Amino acid sequence: MLQNTQAEDIISVKKHTPSIKSTITTTTTSLSATLTYDDELNRLPRKIAKRVVTFQPRSSQLDRETLDSHQYPFRGFFTLFWIAMGFYIIQTGVKNFQSAGILLDLTFFRLFSQDALGLILSDACMVGSMFFAVLLQKAIAHGWIRWRYTGMIIQHIFQITFLFVPIYWTFFKGWPWVQSGFFVLHTISMLMKLHSYSFYNGELSTYVIYLYELKKKYANLIGDSKKNDNEIDEKKEDEKQQILDQLKSKIEQVEGYLHSPAGNIRYPENVTFANYVDFLLVPTLVYELEYPRTEKIRPWYLFEKILATFGTFFLLYVNTETYIIPVLPNVSTSIYNAMVQMLFPFMMNYLLIFYIIFECICNVFAELTCFADRNFYDDWWNSTTWDEFARKWNKPVHHFLLRHVYQSSIESYKLSKRDATFMTFFLSSLIHELVMVVVSKKIRMYLFFLQMFQLPLIWLSKLPVIKGNKWFGNAFFWFSLFLGPPMLGILYCREVFASD
Repeated sequence: MLQNTQAEDIISVKKHTPSIKSTITTTTTSLSATLTYDDELNRLPRKIAKRVVTFQPRSSQLDRETLDSHQYPFRGFFTLFWIAMGFYIIQTGVKNFQSAGILLDLTFFRLFSQDALGLILSDACMVGSMFFAVLLQKAIAHGWIRWRYTGMIIQHIFQITFLFVPIYWTFFKGWPWVQSGFFVLHTISMLMKLHSYSFYNGELSTYVIYLYELKKKYANLIGDSKKNDNEIDEKKEDEKQQILDQLKSKIEQVEGYLHSPAGNIRYPENVTFANYVDFLLVPTLVYELEYPRTEKIRPWYLFEKILATFGTFFLLYVNTETYIIPVLPNVSTSIYNAMVQMLFPFMMNYLLIFYIIFECICNVFAELTCFADRNFYDDWWNSTTWDEFARKWNKPVHHFLLRHVYQSSIESYKLSKRDATFMTFFLSSLIHELVMVVVSKKIRMYLFFLQMFQLPLIWLSKLPVIKGNKWFGNAFFWFSLFLGPPMLGILYCREVFASD
């Protein structure tokens, strides 16, 4: 019924008469009509292969169970790191008590707890507005509107509104940088989910139309063949059978694209509010009809990850409150002295933020949703080039950019791989800079240019002197990572506090 509703809007089928001439003409016409879809259909295997991110049951690399099960030879250093963090907290508390008579200052806490209720309500409204995408996809699935191009235009208008209304709201509320940064980052993350869900299902809706057209042509040819069995010679019959085989192959091909790889769900059965809520909760930015799942939720594992989340956040708070907050707002300190003081605190924060997001929070949501693929990052710490780092350190965002920016720009806009790579870095740099504009309330483009500078660094990494010496490339990567974050922090903070 759904297929008929969608297809009747755009398909008209010619009537056939049972004569030899008309049968041959019908066959040719049917083949020609089918071939009008061939360019699209022949691209489908490549498009689907590129579009689908292969999800499979995997553990994250720094997960305690992974370290134990794989017997990694360096797992003792992981234990050493957390013991060292424990002594770091004790040392910091003793130092603060001796110098100021308190174990821990609460200046940073008062900053990020400001208007907490307003932030929670604003975030809930932002997430709630995302369900418009389900209503739009239901309308498309029922054939009330078409994805190409009415649905696409509506979706793009909604996405633009979805992004810029929250940005305006952060300026209107006058939130400090912590609240503004969190809200806009969460908005951008949800925007990526919104885009992936809508364009994946929108594309599948066009395949339903192709499928209906193919089945219609196939049925017509079968009917004509039965009416004129005695009037068609053997040569014509072979020709017609070849056309029928091609149509049958296309039907099976497109039918396969409408099913999940495991075959448990088919479009448009997935266009439900329950399925959408599940997608919002699973820790991935790329939509699929079906994901690999674990058998059950493990309470102790969940407790361990939640405890690690709060413990890591406490470490992050202590490091920021003790070593970063006293230095960055002080514009009288020279950039050189500030850089020297910020090298280790910023690197510590960088590692802790990575761990709390990709090892703790992502695993919490994965466990709650029984999401089996925990490959949220690879061994980015062994990176020898910046493109390798970009692929490994944030796999959810990498998968999104790969499917919806890099591959989409090649297929839709016929860009070369080099131009598509540039476009991907350019868009990613713009989004990163947009976050800094919201946080700092100024347009300075420091992060944009520093991130775009990775492109010539990637080219340099292909030189034999670096490509042939992995240790040199890895040392250069870590050296750059040590300098970049504190430099950006100092530059942006001086812009903010110098004008206060």
